[in-house]
Amino acid sequence: MSSISKSFKKAVKKVKKTAKKAGNTVVDTANKAADTVTDTAGTVTNQVSREAEQLAREVDTLTRDTAKLAEQAYAESLAAGEAAWNEMVELSTRFLTDALSDVAEALAEDVYRKHLALLESMAETGSALLTNPTRRKEVDFLVGQSSQKKKDEDTNKTVSSLSQDESVQRTGNEARSKGLGTLSIGSGGSATFGLGPEGNVGIAFDHPGQTQVRGFFGIGGVAGATKGISMNFQFGAWADMPSKLAGPVLTVSLGAGVGKFCGSAQVVFKMPITEKEWTAFATSGRLDLAGLVMCLGAEVSTFAKDGVSATVGGGYTWVY
Repeated sequence: MSSISKSFKKAVKKVKKTAKKAGNTVVDTANKAADTVTDTAGTVTNQVSREAEQLAREVDTLTRDTAKLAEQAYAESLAAGEAAWNEMVELSTRFLTDALSDVAEALAEDVYRKHLALLESMAETGSALLTNPTRRKEVDFLVGQSSQKKKDEDTNKTVSSLSQDESVQRTGNEARSKGLGTLSIGSGGSATFGLGPEGNVGIAFDHPGQTQVRGFFGIGGVAGATKGISMNFQFGAWADMPSKLAGPVLTVSLGAGVGKFCGSAQVVFKMPITEKEWTAFATSGRLDLAGLVMCLGAEVSTFAKDGVSATVGGGYTWVY
């Protein structure tokens, strides 16, 4: 999968330049991204509900601010973890053949179908948080904190308040029943940090205890070129505690809207990190599930005729 390697290497080179740029580039990128989301929302009037259009406008505002704030902090994270990232890229380039990508897609589609009710609940919760003025302010605050790599007492208090939301409680309990005891709130997309590959940023916390609250930054390369600018609000559910989310992942992005919501679902697997683990994946056809992410945005996603359209990419997450 040479395209994955190229995506990662391109980001490494570009981020070194990005860290030195003035804020104007960040603002321009954010505004272009937000304008694209707004334009897209205007074309789907006859395809999605009014609720989805309202959600798209909320995502527009949220992601515009995220892009403005995140780039410098993200550049620092990437620079600090570049050695580990490069090692992961080398292994994925070596082992992630087309055949294994097909296996990962099949595994992800199976996970998607088995967890469809949970994904729908995640989509409903994300929509509820963004369209409730009080909750929206809390979401704004958390995304802003994570974008600036901040985590303080106010962060913990806001997480505690959000976790008491009826919708979050319902989804969190359902996620726990599936072995996914950590939730995350964040933003991501191909222009989140002004870079080509996918990026994401957010706050993760264990449900319901909130014994751990962590911020995170992530980067991913996809198999194939990223066209245009795509940004979204992300609500995730994870198998590990927040402090254990750092490291390489294998993400399968599924072009599948859930109910009345447009966007996409991501099935995230734990990336094999040694030659022995890659060999085990090749022989067993199994991967450990790291988590699920529901991405809510303005774009309409559809099912392929014979199933769910999917793209496979490697990624890396930093936790602070």
